[in-house]
Amino acid sequence: MRRLAGDADPLCQGVAAASVQQGNARIATEFLDESIAAMQRLQSRLDAETFGRAVQLMLRADAIWLLGTQWSFPIAACLEYALRHTDKRVGLISGLGGMQFGEARSIRRDDLLIAISCAPHAPETLDILEDAHHRGARLIAITDSLVGRLPALADCCLVVQDPSRFGFRTLTSTLGLAQSLFLALAYRLELDNAPGTAAD
Repeated sequence: MRRLAGDADPLCQGVAAASVQQGNARIATEFLDESIAAMQRLQSRLDAETFGRAVQLMLRADAIWLLGTQWSFPIAACLEYALRHTDKRVGLISGLGGMQFGEARSIRRDDLLIAISCAPHAPETLDILEDAHHRGARLIAITDSLVGRLPALADCCLVVQDPSRFGFRTLTSTLGLAQSLFLALAYRLELDNAPGTAAD
């Protein structure tokens, strides 16, 4: 009996489905391999002096502000959530309703602004950084290069490079670096508050 059009052989359907699944798994595996490699690069190339300076800036700041636009916003939001567990005053410049410049006007002298951004930097990010700099705030940049206006404005610049696929950057290394900053700060705060201990 002749097979009707569209009535595919179950065996062929199974082979095709398995091939698709293997293709999906290969994409996931390659993506995860790249993320793991990026984390290993960050671990091996992390500048301990610069990282320590960033922790000191966070430690000394009474108020810490977080800025991240587009892909980097989840990193800023995650860091804000973590910092809420300390006694620091914390603010997230979310840009909700296009109010990022209004939010940034609350930044004061000796506050700390942590900006997470990779080239090409959003114009609003650079404008907010320049305004905060003029107000006398200290600045930490988490970015992918030491070249450009953003690193030039920062008191401390942490470089991290995540791979990208189809124009979308992974967040693995940047998130790991942000969480490491929080953990180092929390450890120092715990040490500083412990009886009989003194800060360096």
